Amino acid sequence: MRMSLKAVLDEREIDPVLAGVCGIYCGTCEVYRAWVAQDRERLLEIAGARGVPVDRVLCTGCRMPGNFCFVGACPIRSCAESKGLAFCADCPEFPCAKIERAVEVAPGRVAVVQNGSRIRAIGWYAWLREQDARWRCPACHAKVAARDAACRTCGTVLGIP
Repeated sequence: MRMSLKAVLDEREIDPVLAGVCGIYCGTCEVYRAWVAQDRERLLEIAGARGVPVDRVLCTGCRMPGNFCFVGACPIRSCAESKGLAFCADCPEFPCAKIERAVEVAPGRVAVVQNGSRIRAIGWYAWLREQDARWRCPACHAKVAARDAACRTCGTVLGIP
């Protein structure tokens, strides 16, 4: 049996630290994408928009030390860790008041609830593979951020929901 090199390369690109404790796929975060690409212009733009020094705009995924959170220590992550849970979806109280507050503050975070249900249904690794496939440019397969209107690698207009 021949093994596809593309499949192997794709599998190696699936990074478990991008599976946020709350159910967010960190791979679409503009802070994470800018930090990984070391896109100085984009980092400066994010810092200016958020009113923080550019050296505070860094992230290697929410499961890593030194992760970036605009509110300081993430109360959702702290809660899951205090209960010994890898994901909020593992908690019988999910979605809890902390998750509901996060969604109220930023309605785009409704994905946390949807993703949590999906993680429960198919498991975190299968969910992570789905997210990795979803958040790529259809033309060049580069990873993209949720707010990107066009691929930063090839310029293809994205239209990602």
